[in-house]
Amino acid sequence: MDKLNNIYIGRQPIFDANMRVYAYELLFRASAEENRAKVIGGDSATAQVIMNLFGDMGLSNVVGERKAFINFTEGLLLRENRPFFPRKQVVIEVLENIEPTAEILAAIHKLRDEGFTIALDDYVFHPSAEAFEEYADIVKVDILEAGPKKLVEHVPKMKEKGVKLLAEKVETREQFDFCKKLGFDYFQGYFFSRPKIIEGKSLPANKVPVLRLLSSVYDPDIDMNKLSEIISQDVSMSQKLLKMASMSGGNHQISSIHDAVLRFGLKRLQSWASVLVLSNINDKPSELFVMSLIRAKFCELVGDKVGDFNKDSYFTVGLFSTLDAVMDQPLAELLSELNFDAKIKEALIKGTGSLGRALKAVKGMEASKMDFELPEGLTPSEISQMYLEAMQFTESLKLVE
Repeated sequence: MDKLNNIYIGRQPIFDANMRVYAYELLFRASAEENRAKVIGGDSATAQVIMNLFGDMGLSNVVGERKAFINFTEGLLLRENRPFFPRKQVVIEVLENIEPTAEILAAIHKLRDEGFTIALDDYVFHPSAEAFEEYADIVKVDILEAGPKKLVEHVPKMKEKGVKLLAEKVETREQFDFCKKLGFDYFQGYFFSRPKIIEGKSLPANKVPVLRLLSSVYDPDIDMNKLSEIISQDVSMSQKLLKMASMSGGNHQISSIHDAVLRFGLKRLQSWASVLVLSNINDKPSELFVMSLIRAKFCELVGDKVGDFNKDSYFTVGLFSTLDAVMDQPLAELLSELNFDAKIKEALIKGTGSLGRALKAVKGMEASKMDFELPEGLTPSEISQMYLEAMQFTESLKLVE
């Protein structure tokens, strides 16, 4: 039985004008002792909050029926797949360091159209951020940064636009009374409560099936039965999916992992898989996972042209070529635990056969060398084009901030 890991979420209440709890902001925390944000990749921090909340602790156990404010980085906002969390209860916080580009504004508009509440975080009435205002339902104003003069000047204008205003960093009774008189709707800060750390338990996700799932959900010819099989082979992934599928509502009882997969749908599975990867890579450079997927896609493209093995075999060779670095174990030892075809194992360990030639080719491209043996029937120009296509495919997954 896998050992359970301790997991943590910082939870800070948000109050209404009558000092009743309206919602909770949920924050990344690395431990029970450190009640402040630990600086890791923003995408990874948010991904861990999402996975801990929906996949392990359960939304209702953390926030009850109240809303959950979750910080979203630019990378997560720009993901094209469908979010898998409940739109009526989750408030998407647009972080203050995000620029209002046309692409970002379009993404926020789409999320809002899908029923999500949009909040602007740490707003300070700067002209460069005005483009966000028409897309916002709630504006969280950093009252310490803005100062009383700006608050008096700008709050009435914001109220006229019909947005709700939330005063952040309220530290004294005087600040609360002042903001309430100005017309703020919600309030958050140390005057009310410091963030409380919520602790839970999580089954550690095995990185091998997580990577296999991520590669499979983007296959245009994917069979949903195959996705069900991949998820079913990992207890942690199965548990997380079942918990999140059960949040879909209705009276339908889930009869199997496959039933949950079908209910969840491919778009939400793509989103879930990429967040699952992000939530597990804070101990490894994200570039390592990017390299895995570039290699996998490149080898798949080669296999499609060579045609001697199933292109899935080529993809697998590329995907698992960095497994030793990901898992911190010798590759031969890791492969002995996987029921791979002997040709795949030989390609990975010895670099032999047509599968091995494809792997050597992509490694050569990474090193900007062309002194490798070309896969059968392919020209250097075709190889270069395949490598570019593999990079573009991986970039489209937006695995890196």
